[in-house]
Amino acid sequence: MDDNKRKNERKLRAIKRAEKRSNRGLDSTEDNAFNKKNDLSDDLTYDDEERYKIHRKQDGVEGHQEDRKDKDDTKMPHSINNKKSDSQTTKTSQNHTESDSKKQRKENNNKLSFSSLKNFNSQRKSKKQEKQDKYEGMSLQEKREQQRIERRKRQKQIQYTVITILVLLILLFLIYMFTPLSRIAHINITGNKNVSNSQIKKALDIKDNSRMYTYSKKKSINNLEKNDLIKNVEIDKQLPNIINVKVTENEVVGIVKEKNKYVPIIEGNKELKNYNGDIAGSGPILDDFKGDDKDNIIKALSNMSSDIRDMISEIKYAPEQNNQNRILLFMKDDMQVVGNIDTIAKKIQYYPQMSQSLSRDDSGNLKTRGYIDLSVGASFIPYEENNGSDSKSDQNVRQKSQEEIDAKDELQSALNKINEQSDSNN
Repeated sequence: MDDNKRKNERKLRAIKRAEKRSNRGLDSTEDNAFNKKNDLSDDLTYDDEERYKIHRKQDGVEGHQEDRKDKDDTKMPHSINNKKSDSQTTKTSQNHTESDSKKQRKENNNKLSFSSLKNFNSQRKSKKQEKQDKYEGMSLQEKREQQRIERRKRQKQIQYTVITILVLLILLFLIYMFTPLSRIAHINITGNKNVSNSQIKKALDIKDNSRMYTYSKKKSINNLEKNDLIKNVEIDKQLPNIINVKVTENEVVGIVKEKNKYVPIIEGNKELKNYNGDIAGSGPILDDFKGDDKDNIIKALSNMSSDIRDMISEIKYAPEQNNQNRILLFMKDDMQVVGNIDTIAKKIQYYPQMSQSLSRDDSGNLKTRGYIDLSVGASFIPYEENNGSDSKSDQNVRQKSQEEIDAKDELQSALNKINEQSDSNN
């Protein structure tokens, strides 16, 4: 009874406040309709009415401010000139239309807020009514007992749900642990070039019964990095049963033949004399290089890109009386290049363009046989044909034949641009 009495008192106070505001002229006609026509005092609480009225009050004050602004605009003097009066009338008409549109928007917003507030309170009232109907006819003690029973039911439902999820997780874990699903079935190896997949798999030491959760990545990485050709290894486990191995190798810059054995030389000028693997085709073979000349050619090879090094099959030290740094490069496309140890690293980078610029027949052979000279600039020099008195070791460039001179000029014109670019870089 006391609660109902307090509610009625709050509603009466709210209605009185609304009437006082309407007498002061702060409320709009829609606010009066809210209090009189719709008769929501039975549905809305005091706080809801107050929030709604404050919202309407703000809209009303803004509306009065706009009306005052419109009135001030219409009171502009007309005695200045006819042009100003015409522009002022246009502005006032625009202001009227803008104020009308704003008022319309505010009315629509107020209707929406009013309807949403009404729906919210009706839903809350219906839920409250359902709760009251549920406990209707019960004493206070019975009502509390029923609420306690319902609370226990909810707690039990939550407990059953949590226990069910835990049991399922444990079952899934056991199934994964003790079934072939956790056995390592796939090994993906990437980044290896000189070290074979079989060598890597042997170092990984993965057996048929090896499982993902017992496999040691650290041990496998240590085994792999014992190989001098391997710089770094990354191993990742990918569920359910995949091992990903990413290998980073030391670059093989050259190969030296010693006592019927090929010894690889990796970056940093380190010779792997005890290496027993297969390194055929991993780098150019160095012939007749010793001491400082060997160190200089390895340094030059280290400055070349791996793509260029892969195009060289063999490098031979071939000094002359006036050129002690002269070398011969035998390319994998059957082309021969003459160069200098000191400048070969910069000039050989243009070799792919040089090779493509030379004229070839349908089978890919040069129409005019010769070699590329990179010792000074870049030029193509045809071979001299053998006659009865000439030997292979004494072949020289023949310049008397007009036919070979024309061929040389034709091929040389294609190399001029490359030569200029090479000289500018030097």
